[in-house]
Amino acid sequence: MKRYLIIILLVLVAAAAGFLYFAKDEVAFSKESPLYKAVPLTAPLFLEADGLKAIPANNPAIVELTGIPGFNEWLNQVSEIQNVIDSEPEIQKQLGKRPVVLALDFVGKNVLHPVIISNLKSAKEREGLELLIEKLTGISRTSFQKRNYNGYAIIDVFDSAGNNKLSYSVAGNLVIISPEVILVEKCIRQLNAPGITDNQYFNLVNRTVSNQSDIAWYINHRRFPELWANFLNSSTKTKENEFGQTERINLKRDVLRIKDFASWSELDFSFHDNRLTLNGITAADDSLNHFLSVFQGQEAVNSNADRLLPKSTSFFVEFSFSDRELFFKNLENYFVHSEAYYNREEKIKIIEQNLRTDCRENFGAMVKDRIVAAITSVPTEAEMGTLFILGNQSSKESRELFEVMISNYASRKDISLESLTGIYTSSDDQNYRIYEFPYPTWPGIWLGGAFDFARARFAAFRDDQLIFASSKTGLEKYLDDMDSGETLRIDADYETINKVAESKANLNVYGNINNLYALRHDLFNSEINKGLEKHEEIFRKFNAISWQVVCENNIYFNSLNLAYQQKPKKDVRAKWQARLGAEVAIKPQLVINHTNKAKKEIIVQDVNNQIHLIDAEGKIIWSAPVSGKVMGEIHQVDYYNNGKLQYLFNTKEKIYLIDRNGTSVANFPIVLKSVATNGVNVFDYNNNNQYRYFVACKDKKVYAYDHEGKIISGWSFGTTSGTVTSPIQFFRVSNKDYIVFSDEKQVYIQNRRGETRVNSSAKFAPSANGITLNTQGVPKMVTTSRDGDVFYLFFDGKFAQKKTGKFSSDHQFEVDDINGDGKPEFVFIDEDGLFVYDEDGDKLFEEELDNNLLAVNLYAFSATKKMIGVTDTDENEISLFDASGKQYDGFPLSGNSEFAIGKLQNGGPMSLVVGDEDGNLLCYELE
Repeated sequence: MKRYLIIILLVLVAAAAGFLYFAKDEVAFSKESPLYKAVPLTAPLFLEADGLKAIPANNPAIVELTGIPGFNEWLNQVSEIQNVIDSEPEIQKQLGKRPVVLALDFVGKNVLHPVIISNLKSAKEREGLELLIEKLTGISRTSFQKRNYNGYAIIDVFDSAGNNKLSYSVAGNLVIISPEVILVEKCIRQLNAPGITDNQYFNLVNRTVSNQSDIAWYINHRRFPELWANFLNSSTKTKENEFGQTERINLKRDVLRIKDFASWSELDFSFHDNRLTLNGITAADDSLNHFLSVFQGQEAVNSNADRLLPKSTSFFVEFSFSDRELFFKNLENYFVHSEAYYNREEKIKIIEQNLRTDCRENFGAMVKDRIVAAITSVPTEAEMGTLFILGNQSSKESRELFEVMISNYASRKDISLESLTGIYTSSDDQNYRIYEFPYPTWPGIWLGGAFDFARARFAAFRDDQLIFASSKTGLEKYLDDMDSGETLRIDADYETINKVAESKANLNVYGNINNLYALRHDLFNSEINKGLEKHEEIFRKFNAISWQVVCENNIYFNSLNLAYQQKPKKDVRAKWQARLGAEVAIKPQLVINHTNKAKKEIIVQDVNNQIHLIDAEGKIIWSAPVSGKVMGEIHQVDYYNNGKLQYLFNTKEKIYLIDRNGTSVANFPIVLKSVATNGVNVFDYNNNNQYRYFVACKDKKVYAYDHEGKIISGWSFGTTSGTVTSPIQFFRVSNKDYIVFSDEKQVYIQNRRGETRVNSSAKFAPSANGITLNTQGVPKMVTTSRDGDVFYLFFDGKFAQKKTGKFSSDHQFEVDDINGDGKPEFVFIDEDGLFVYDEDGDKLFEEELDNNLLAVNLYAFSATKKMIGVTDTDENEISLFDASGKQYDGFPLSGNSEFAIGKLQNGGPMSLVVGDEDGNLLCYELE
């Protein structure tokens, strides 16, 4: 890296040196040679800058990058040179406009090195160059070694150990400098050979350079994949596809295959306070089989992928076109002349034999004007969640075509059609038919590498779209999100970049960089990953990227935006941050690590239904998808009675039991008889690890399961009057067992067989809050009515009613002895207010916050000291109050979920774990 920086520095300073001598008597060179003439044909990338001042050192994004030591060193050197210029009035006016070309080219085994090309306008400037090199390197000019090469002098600068620090040549009126003498020689040879200026596609893009642009990037697409490959993960993974073939997946090798994307691109670089922008054109030609030419003859179409995709989208690519038939004709023509042709045709032949249809024609007929593929969840272990969406011409005709394919496949394989279909009822009570599709790699086979990542295992129709997903749960979540309006359009990161994006495009790509950060080990080599992780906080401020290509009169216009936000993506007070890829959906829980009980672990679920287990240092141990949001608490159980612990919980559809490796245990998951309405609770009546699982369902039944997950025949409870939403409770008081729960109409106090044990004389409409056992004084159960009155329910059927304030039916309630006086206090939150009362109903304190609060939780810091925690999701803030209403030191902190407090290590400090608005899990240490 230092070699790169030294060379950039030397060239810029050399220009300054030249101007120092320019005011004196000159001997001018005989002719001007364009800088491009010396650029090697093999260079994958080069940039042209107007000079030193082209880089705005005060730009917020550039300032942010100064936190990276290498970049900071370079910027300081540039500033030092600028100070020299500013101190010399003779050179101030001209140095900033001295053009410089920086090209990257390969030496040896595909190792990239820089070469810089600029102008020298007089012999005096050459003397200035030598003087500055001497000053910077500390190597006397008298030791510079000069030799002849192809009619030009090359000067090699060796240090005292005999190492060649750099080489340069003044060729005509050009100066060529590189740390690799091979590149200097290559540039000299290029001067007398046909070069990029003889390439019609380079000349086409070069003519479009904006007069206002200070920095222009040129990309040679034939060689550009070789540059990218240097940064990518080169490991090979094997996987068997649906055709029974073993596929070898190597990202570095696969990237090298996209050399036919286009010919040349020119992009003007612009700096803004909240983004970096590249705009320009790309030259592509169908006669050279460039992929971009599949859009030839198209007009740009309104981009609406953000209305078709969920808020959780991390990445998407959209192809859109005004002439569908021409697009697919161009696409097939591209594949006919590509290396992938025969392999693609072989796979399509197998698919068409089993679906008994012309797949390309029929799927093409379904499409109206766009095709979208997206990554939603980005787990660390399991397969990432993907979507593949076709915008339909006619949903009725498309459905008929698709159902014929599925029916033909069932007939061909001699299986029932019903085994490939099912009905899903979304959270908005909409019914969708879900189809299992037998060829998950179809998107990439049909459309090429841009869609290779998408897996089409399950499908459904919604409105005018045919949606494929990589998993059934992923498809169900998509349908729920769409029905509830949770689209990408309302995502804050997407909104920042969409404001400056083109409204119409033919190729539209978007990436949420913070979400995709979890894929860094899959994408990049170890050296790049070290840099990313070392400077993670800086890179996370570059939160999103978009790239759009617009076809106009067969010219391809690019617009690339990299969004930057100055607000840190991590609270600097956090001890560590774990990237989940999506916001936290439930309260994180500190759990026992049975392999090392001195250190706790954290288990949590995100909004993409991924469960994550995280160690005490913030490292994600595993991630695993489940069928929906976890309802209630995640319980630890010793299922095998061997000291090894598992996690038991439920979604609306299933009860799960997974081990410490994220793998399902025994007969689990168990499919529930009806949709669950509360979180499962676990009871161990005799403390012998023979568990009972209780859960209430939409059919108004309370189900009891035995240790193995079988319905208990001895539980005889009938049905409730309403819906039970809080967990079933088990209390043992005076050697009697009570199973307790409530709906919106009454409280049920049963025995272990489901029979009524206590008929309470209290007649009130219970709130949705849980029922708590309080043993201070006479043992009693505590809950609230819908309007906020506190009820003590005694085990003899009597009750006491405590008046506090008036609250809405949505209030939340907790009860405990907070101040250590031996009596319970009542804690309420309602909308934006926190209210605390003593047992007599007298208000101890009230705190009004700016927004509605998510939840209230109590935390024990000692036997006599408890704290009250609340979350303001709108402000991404959490607060912690003591019994008098005083905020804990250092609060509020960043966070937008419920939070857990406890010791992650024996003897360690109290830690607080919370999710934030950017899909991170944060850990704070409390003093």
